Amino acid sequence: MSGFKYVTNPNSLFVEDDVDDETFLRNSRTNYSTEGATSAPKYNTNPFLQDDDYEQQRQMYEERRREIEDRTLLSSERSLGLLYETEQVGMATAEELSRQREQLENTSKQLDDINSTLRFSQRHLTGLKSVFGGLKNYLTRQKEFTPRMSASPSGSNIPETASYQEQPKSQMSPEERYENHPVSRLRSDAPSYAQQQTIPGPAAFNARLEQNLDSMVGSLSRLKGLAIDLNQEIDSQNDLIDNITNKVEDTDMKIGKQNRDMYKLLGKK
Repeated sequence: MSGFKYVTNPNSLFVEDDVDDETFLRNSRTNYSTEGATSAPKYNTNPFLQDDDYEQQRQMYEERRREIEDRTLLSSERSLGLLYETEQVGMATAEELSRQREQLENTSKQLDDINSTLRFSQRHLTGLKSVFGGLKNYLTRQKEFTPRMSASPSGSNIPETASYQEQPKSQMSPEERYENHPVSRLRSDAPSYAQQQTIPGPAAFNARLEQNLDSMVGSLSRLKGLAIDLNQEIDSQNDLIDNITNKVEDTDMKIGKQNRDMYKLLGKK
């Protein structure tokens, strides 16, 4: 065995002694760690692979990487588009709730006007009751003192009753319009989608993906705020509907009572 670690003359490879196996392996690991481990080789290092095959394999890996990047970008852009569509649906729902609130408030205002009219008509019914009561007492006294006039009160009752029925009714004030709406702020919270979707010029994969992710985060944040506002608006309208229901029941009871009073005055059952 020679004292040197490497073969001195490459031409006499089969003449001189072989290199020690341990020395050969240690030398191979040292060369790989200092030269090849820092960066990927740009040339063929596989002795069993031809240069053309290596270039073809490298191009295949590069093409596969581009395909993965394209699929990732397309997936992020589709997700971003779905988020924008969801925002549009949420804003359309907010506008519909705004119109519904206007209708509910108008209904509540009309019920207030009806209740005011019913209170006014109730006062008239009370007055008519007192008038009819006075006429009844008067006719009863006349019947006791003048038996021959027993048939006349029924005739005189008709014009007097008609005179009271022909009293002019007072006109109610015109209905007020509500111009300020509690949920008008939902209409002015529309985000500028065109500005967010515009990507100036061609950008690298990492930059475009980062921008798409940032846009998705902003869209999710807006959707969360919109969902909270819609929930509060729905709760408020539910309370308004309950209030309208109570007003309708009260109005129905008043109308029924006044109908019974009028039938009683007219002698109907």
